[in-house]
Amino acid sequence: MTVLTVGIMLSAFVFPRALVGAQRRQIDQAEANRVVVQPRRGWGTPLPVRYADQLREMEGVRNAAGSRWAAFKAPGKEDMFFGSFGVEAKRFIDMHDHQLVAPAAEREAFLNDPQGAMLSFDLAKKLGWKLGDHVIVQSWQAPAEWELNIRCLYEPHHAEWSRNNLWIHWDHLNRSLPLEAQEQMSFISVELADAGRGPEMAKTIDLTYDASPARTLTLQDRVQLITLIGRFQAILSALDVVSYMILAVVLSILGNTLAMRTRERTREFGVLRAIGFSPRWIAAMVLGEAAVIGLAGGALALAIAYPLLGGVVGPLLQESMNFPPLTIPLGLALSCLAAGCALATASAGWPAYRIAKLGVAESLGRVT
Repeated sequence: MTVLTVGIMLSAFVFPRALVGAQRRQIDQAEANRVVVQPRRGWGTPLPVRYADQLREMEGVRNAAGSRWAAFKAPGKEDMFFGSFGVEAKRFIDMHDHQLVAPAAEREAFLNDPQGAMLSFDLAKKLGWKLGDHVIVQSWQAPAEWELNIRCLYEPHHAEWSRNNLWIHWDHLNRSLPLEAQEQMSFISVELADAGRGPEMAKTIDLTYDASPARTLTLQDRVQLITLIGRFQAILSALDVVSYMILAVVLSILGNTLAMRTRERTREFGVLRAIGFSPRWIAAMVLGEAAVIGLAGGALALAIAYPLLGGVVGPLLQESMNFPPLTIPLGLALSCLAAGCALATASAGWPAYRIAKLGVAESLGRVT
């Protein structure tokens, strides 16, 4: 029961750090020469597709690729969330050439197939799809079906945001949408010729469309991510404080439990002292047992946290708040194990000291 309690509480300690870590990794991976053009009135007001062509003609712009949310779901696996987008395929691949690593032949196959689809290895494994498969998907937003050919599987390189994503041709997505929903973009990624002109170019783009019905809000890729994190910063800060309070609770529970265990075994320790074991050895045994309990609690915490973050909490946050995929880095996992071991050892310090100080006669005569 002690190990179970420690495991549950340490898993709660892991959660906020995994959330903060995912957001910080996404900021670190943001390209310095990118700005994102999105609707000023929110995602419910899409951008006309002509904006992408106009942006590509703008001075200082190297490339621009429009994207539209597809909101796909796999029949029979409706509870599995994954990001899905219709993109201007050639321009999208050119912009993310070094981030989405895939064989050149597979990329060409995707570009040359109007019904082609490109997705990560991780997502393909989750969905049970393989290269060359012909699949049918539906959308949460439109009563239609899309036939897709799996043409390209990629491995993200410094692009955790793409680990759970599927990409298809924008034209293929657009043709099957209701007439009133066609010829629209959800956002447009713009690659700049000069990374140092990001703020200036963002302002220029917004001024260009300031008088149009579909006004824009343009942010640098990194700034947009920081803004997104800012919305959750208060919540994450509160969780951070709570996580330290959890450690304090773990410390008190372990301290009380280990003190009771040591007190109940006082006569046993007295017998060990009587047959020749030293006080130092008795203290080391108490501390060692505590360390094993803490280590087992930390391992249990990771066994709880991994499936919850990857299979429940992560997909929910990705779907509702556009969070990046949640993972537990090796450093955080080791910190969890170290915290369990350190807290348990610290909790056993005073009981170990007291039992080592008792004489043989006093230990044998004590009634527990």
